[in-house]
Amino acid sequence: MRTLRDRRESTQVDLYPEEQECPACQHALKERYHKQRWISRLDQHVKVVSHVLEGGNTACARRAVIYRPHQEDALALRGYTFGLEVVARSGELRYRDNLSITKLRGQRESESHLSISLKEVALLCEVFLALVTTGARQDQALIEQ
Repeated sequence: MRTLRDRRESTQVDLYPEEQECPACQHALKERYHKQRWISRLDQHVKVVSHVLEGGNTACARRAVIYRPHQEDALALRGYTFGLEVVARSGELRYRDNLSITKLRGQRESESHLSISLKEVALLCEVFLALVTTGARQDQALIEQ
């Protein structure tokens, strides 16, 4: 059975796109919808509300363009509950300090508020490896070395 995360000590972050007016007609953009998501960070749970905007001027050629906030991608990967700093810290402990998945889970729970399963810890370590591998492929100096 799933255990619910304690979110009483959480904070809310509202994210908006950088564009607040249409670049073509200079009219203010209006909110089309917003979506909520919870992200578990090292120090707290964060309720992220992403506001998606669209053009409000019906005569504008760009009225169907949708503007989304890009800051959400810097907090956590799409489809994941844990923030990027949790992924980085888990990978660091697993591969630098050579901790087993079981010990890593115990350390995660003792040093922060995170309650995390063994399966989630293993997944975070796999995500860490995928991110490092992708980054290494794009670094030509590292490839040559």
